[in-house]
Amino acid sequence: MNKTININMNKCDGDGGCLNYCPNQVFELRKITANEYDSLKFLGKFKTMIKGRVKSFAVNSENCVECGLCIQQCHERAIQFV
Repeated sequence: MNKTININMNKCDGDGGCLNYCPNQVFELRKITANEYDSLKFLGKFKTMIKGRVKSFAVNSENCVECGLCIQQCHERAIQFV
């Protein structure tokens, strides 16, 4: 059973660890929209002010083989399988 990749945008700092270590090109970094920014909680907005508006998105989740390398490389613990 394939699980869904969930990225917590309040935790993600967009450093690209998941992108760099994923063997199947599941992730993409992109700038969040104004609506996505507005949906962040206070700490997420604060982190975005410090780190920038680039976040990771699982744009090719169908390529995921659930190896867990993305989870291991995310120092913010922003990625989960659900």
